Amino acid sequence: MSTTLQKTQALQLDLALEIKRICNKHHLRYFLIAGSLLGAVRHQGFIPWDDDLDIGLFREDYDRLLELCKTELDTQKYFLQDFSTDPGYGLCFAKLRLNGTRYVEKNAQKAEAHPGIYIDLFPFDNVPDEVPLQKKQNRKTYFYKRMLLLKQGYRFWAKDEWLKRAVYGLLRFPALFLSAGTLHRRLEKEMRRYNAHRTEKIVAIGGSYGYEKESLRREWMEETVELPYEGETLACPKAYDAYLSYFYGDYMTPPPPEKRGDRHQIVEVDLGVYGQ
Repeated sequence: MSTTLQKTQALQLDLALEIKRICNKHHLRYFLIAGSLLGAVRHQGFIPWDDDLDIGLFREDYDRLLELCKTELDTQKYFLQDFSTDPGYGLCFAKLRLNGTRYVEKNAQKAEAHPGIYIDLFPFDNVPDEVPLQKKQNRKTYFYKRMLLLKQGYRFWAKDEWLKRAVYGLLRFPALFLSAGTLHRRLEKEMRRYNAHRTEKIVAIGGSYGYEKESLRREWMEETVELPYEGETLACPKAYDAYLSYFYGDYMTPPPPEKRGDRHQIVEVDLGVYGQ
């Protein structure tokens, strides 16, 4: 593992502990998800080659956390990034960033948004129980997510990927007639559409695995347990075995070396004063 990655993970852990502090103080439920949960179970910390940290919250706790961050965070050190705090941001979930650092993903090089080292904060919204409504929510949120990202300068293709460039070129045309604010409001409305009533499943619509894979049984996430994480502890779903088996199958067996690392295609890292 490179020294830079180790230092980056240490800073990401600091960010996660700040979220833990605020959530515990105000009795909010949070939990590690995706590769961060896998790391907690298999490595008692970061997966050694992982380059981010993911936290999930039920929507009501997520909204409350974002509101609390306005007064709880040391704004000299931290920046809570979502569309309301950073007009250049294009994602449908929040990030907690470390000021004075740079951690730039390849697809965000041209975005005019805060570039600091970050952790991801995902809201979980309700999935409608009816399959046709699930398909409709999937289509509409996917469309608005992609248009918003294009509007904000994010890119998803390499120079030689002509077909992908053409598809996104077609999406860019309708985005010309809608403001980023309008796209964000429409996306948020669709994400929250079914939250008034309890449903069997919940979904992190901003998750990287896609709507269908990210749709989880609610009971997997309702209870949490503290697990060791890099000498600290962080909250994890109590049903982590069901969750990890669903996502990764035999999750205790690491992938082969050629499938490890650089999932986020980080093209620039500057640790600032933290790199000394």
